[in-house]
Amino acid sequence: MRQLFFLYRGRTSYISYSRNIFLCCIFLFLPFSVQAQQTSSGVAVSLRFSTADVSDGDIVCNTPEGAIPCRKPYDSTIIGVLVLSPAVSLERIDATGSATMPVISMGKAYVRVRSIEGGVKKGDFITSSETPGLGQKVEKSGYIIGISLEDAAFATGEAEKKILVALSIRPAFFSTNAKSNLMQLIREGVEGTYTSPLSALRFILAAATTLLSVILGFIYFGRVARSGVEAIGRNPLAGKMIQLSVVFNILLTIGIMGAGVTISYFILVF
Repeated sequence: MRQLFFLYRGRTSYISYSRNIFLCCIFLFLPFSVQAQQTSSGVAVSLRFSTADVSDGDIVCNTPEGAIPCRKPYDSTIIGVLVLSPAVSLERIDATGSATMPVISMGKAYVRVRSIEGGVKKGDFITSSETPGLGQKVEKSGYIIGISLEDAAFATGEAEKKILVALSIRPAFFSTNAKSNLMQLIREGVEGTYTSPLSALRFILAAATTLLSVILGFIYFGRVARSGVEAIGRNPLAGKMIQLSVVFNILLTIGIMGAGVTISYFILVF
């Protein structure tokens, strides 16, 4: 009986080894394709929201009352994307006791994008839209949330879809024809006087200072040049001294203009 037992055990081991070798050969020589779903990456920071009407993948903007889903296209207050299950999250205890939720500003995240004719292509700029929390493909220059890392085609009746986006919050220039760019700059400049009047006032003061310095410089130079020509005509022997005086006054005029430009720079910066 003992001999039969060892004989049976030996045959079982032989069959097990043969099966393992056969499976190894299958994995080595057959072309298997292994795919994994790419998830959000980056460190999330918990922020206080002024509303509870939010969803995973919302584009988030900052307000004095707290974070909210963005409601304006090309919003300059974009701070990141709401990710309810981030890989790493830094918790922050709010002093008011309000609820906080994780927001990612750098890395990769899945962003809710609304339906767009033609869909989204890999490499397209993504920005906020008038639909709260949803993004859209960029069609003009302005602030963006990042760059699409995948294509997204919308089926008939499909209102939104989540796409993977490389987050890079910054203003971006979208090249179109010169006429539309000029009209866009004029429109944004006019809108800026209402949305941020203090910034608009600084630009107006800087422009007025520069213009005033240039005008004063040309007036001063005109008077000096005319008096210098008249002096040379009355006293040709003193021509060299008069010419040196004219050169000095030209340098002084340039200094006046430069001072005006410097003052304008400090008005804009400080």
